[in-house]
Amino acid sequence: MFDLLRGLAIIVAVSLAGGWLHAHGAPIPGGVLGLLLFYGAMVTGVLKLRWVDRAANLLLRHMVLLFVPLTVGLIEIGPVLSRQAVAIVVSLIVSFLAVLLTTGLLARWLLRPVETRATETAEVSR
Repeated sequence: MFDLLRGLAIIVAVSLAGGWLHAHGAPIPGGVLGLLLFYGAMVTGVLKLRWVDRAANLLLRHMVLLFVPLTVGLIEIGPVLSRQAVAIVVSLIVSFLAVLLTTGLLARWLLRPVETRATETAEVSR
């Protein structure tokens, strides 16, 4: 039980730290800052995986419940969404295609043989 509470406390503290940084002028959203702080702490060894493992597994198991407020919020702003439906759909399609194209081209370039990439890099540097 202590492991679970410690993990939840760590996750909440890091999330609140990200929110605090955002509130004090950081131009990145608090949730993203919290994730970056968490990642940095895990990579540097400040946080150990065993400290947050049980809490993270609990949150992942019950993730569906965490989307209920989001769904209720979307239902609440339904009239706004319906007025802006065309703009939303167009922006979703364009962003989806941009990500798909970028990922595909990058994967194609990265999966080429090393000699081909080295030749292309040498030609560009000339």
